[in-house]
Amino acid sequence: MSLIKKLFFIPFVFIFAAPIFSYEKVSVILPYKTGSELHTSFYCFNDLKEGKEIAEKIFHVKNFDELARDKRERMIPVPLGTNVGYYDWAIFSYGYELWLFEIKNGFLWGRGMMLSEPHY
Repeated sequence: MSLIKKLFFIPFVFIFAAPIFSYEKVSVILPYKTGSELHTSFYCFNDLKEGKEIAEKIFHVKNFDELARDKRERMIPVPLGTNVGYYDWAIFSYGYELWLFEIKNGFLWGRGMMLSEPHY
């Protein structure tokens, strides 16, 4: 491959492979059954080690491993128009709740826990 082709190819690798290497904070709008919406953010990632780091640093959660081991239930479809579907996992927090989602088969499969302090 010529030098020009290599230099042209390198930016594409970083643009398309960036989600593989790090987490991303994704803005999401979650619908309520009452017709209202919750505007929030998901921290999306591909590796549970990364999820543990996010949980400890951002949400001050010490028992992430317990949350990750528990069985998850199918919750909602992956929010359309977001990058959430590009990842394997996501963390979401609102108030005193922290949720860990596994993203598979077009749905968020989640398990939640209560926090000692609220996080908005």
